[in-house]
Amino acid sequence: MENKIPENNIQNRPAAPRPAANSAQRPVANSAQRPAANSAQRPATNSAQRPVANSAQRPAANSAQRPAANSAQRPVANPAQRPAANPAQRPASNPVQRPASNPAQHPVANSAQRPAANPAQHPVANSAQRPAANPAQRPASNTAQRPASNTAQRPAANPAQRPAANPAQRPAANPAAQNGMKPIKSAQPPMASKAADAKETDKPTQSTTNIPAEEEPKKTTLSKAGAEMMSSAVKALIYIAAVFVVAIFLSIIIIRVGNDVFALVKNDEVIDVTIPEDAKLSDVANILHENSIISFPGIFTMYGNMKKDDGVFIPGDYSISPAMSYDDLRAAFKPQPVTGTSWITIPEGYTVDEIISLMESYGIGEREKYIDVINNYEFDYWFVKEIPEKPGRHYRPEGYLFPDTYEFYNSSSEVTVINKLLARFEEVFVDAYREKVAELGMSVDDIITIASLIEKEAGTAADYRYVSSVFHNRLNNPGNFPKLESDATTVYAIQLANNGTRPADITADQIRNFDSPYNSYKYSGLIPGAIANPSASAIRYALYPTESTYYYFVAGIGGKTYFASSKTEHDQNIAMVKKQMEQQSGEGAE
Repeated sequence: MENKIPENNIQNRPAAPRPAANSAQRPVANSAQRPAANSAQRPATNSAQRPVANSAQRPAANSAQRPAANSAQRPVANPAQRPAANPAQRPASNPVQRPASNPAQHPVANSAQRPAANPAQHPVANSAQRPAANPAQRPASNTAQRPASNTAQRPAANPAQRPAANPAQRPAANPAAQNGMKPIKSAQPPMASKAADAKETDKPTQSTTNIPAEEEPKKTTLSKAGAEMMSSAVKALIYIAAVFVVAIFLSIIIIRVGNDVFALVKNDEVIDVTIPEDAKLSDVANILHENSIISFPGIFTMYGNMKKDDGVFIPGDYSISPAMSYDDLRAAFKPQPVTGTSWITIPEGYTVDEIISLMESYGIGEREKYIDVINNYEFDYWFVKEIPEKPGRHYRPEGYLFPDTYEFYNSSSEVTVINKLLARFEEVFVDAYREKVAELGMSVDDIITIASLIEKEAGTAADYRYVSSVFHNRLNNPGNFPKLESDATTVYAIQLANNGTRPADITADQIRNFDSPYNSYKYSGLIPGAIANPSASAIRYALYPTESTYYYFVAGIGGKTYFASSKTEHDQNIAMVKKQMEQQSGEGAE
């Protein structure tokens, strides 16, 4: 067939030499071994007469069988050593003579079998510059015309046996290497690079701004998460704002109420108000609110109830100020507490009624409360617990309220006062007295009753021992002297009947005939209880009486007491005392 000259003529082919094409300069294809490799001696090199160049017919060209193709063994690849690569010296490189250079008909040029056909390193192998390699233009590739090209005769023609075609093994074929630069190793064979470039060129250019399809769900998830976070943030801000507003509102209320209750910052203007009779706590609150003294009458009432206010206020006119706290305002309408202390001396022989009256005179306690405490309060003292319950006994602790000088707070309660007197008695009545009581075969209450009689009957302290002996002698001789016959007992009974006050005049007939368990002229033995609160001396002589034979005594003028052992002697003493009294009254009349 007629060979057509391709459009890409020699002028369109780059001047890059193909030293590997020179058979004289390819040591692997040594002229001694392969003389026909010379282009001058091998005209059959024409692609039209070399169909056996097919890779299928040339498997023996394995690189393992041709190690000499290494670039290290082929230094002649240097452009300086291969000047014959000039197109002017290699007419055989004319496409007219070598149309078989088409990669499609010359598998040696295939990128898979001939990696050295990289366009950068072997521009002649570029399909775009060698279109004449069409099989239609190479019919002479018949194997019949080239028997010498048989694979059996030319096994080395296999590209696999010609590794020098690999750019990695033929660095000299690289233009950069020919210029003295290091060869560039390509990761792909030349033709594969072409195909890859073509594929890359055919691919549509994808914008870098396009988001891959697999990232769109993530975008949606992120959008939802962002929306939820935004919603949570808004809710949190609303909640914080609501809490802040409520806190401010509550703070204002608390400050205002606190200022009203405790009068922290209020004016000190004096305002006159009137509290009516039987005013309740709520009434007082309204009166104070109407006069602009307080701002919250309901809080005032609730505060008073919390403080257990009794709701009792003294009616009258008051001058008060808004600068007063709720406690000060409530206290202003009540009895003012008594402050300070008082020293009070309780005389020896005072009765319970007389002691109560004395304490009231100092403003300490009230009579009714004292009586209730004396008879009902459970004091924790051993002697109080031993007081017997005798019929007709008027005051339970009579005789045990020890007379002495005490200091009391003016605000002391009735319990405090009575308890203090009982504590003093416990100090005085020592354990030895208790042992003496047991020795006498009597009770503590009996001794205290006798001591109260001694305290009331004896004119002087010197008489205590003899008066005590009279009562003990009578008690020890009840057959002859069943009754004590003491005027002081009947006087006490009369005094009790007169609200604790002794009458100015008491007749002898009243003393003997007054009906009371305390009347020792009418009732035998000891009376129900003590008739006074005896002194320490009276208690001692009640325990330790002087031994005597006296059964009678009578008080004379000036506090002198006359004792007698018999009735006759006693009557004489009575007559003597009357005469003295008459003489005294006559002298007084003059």
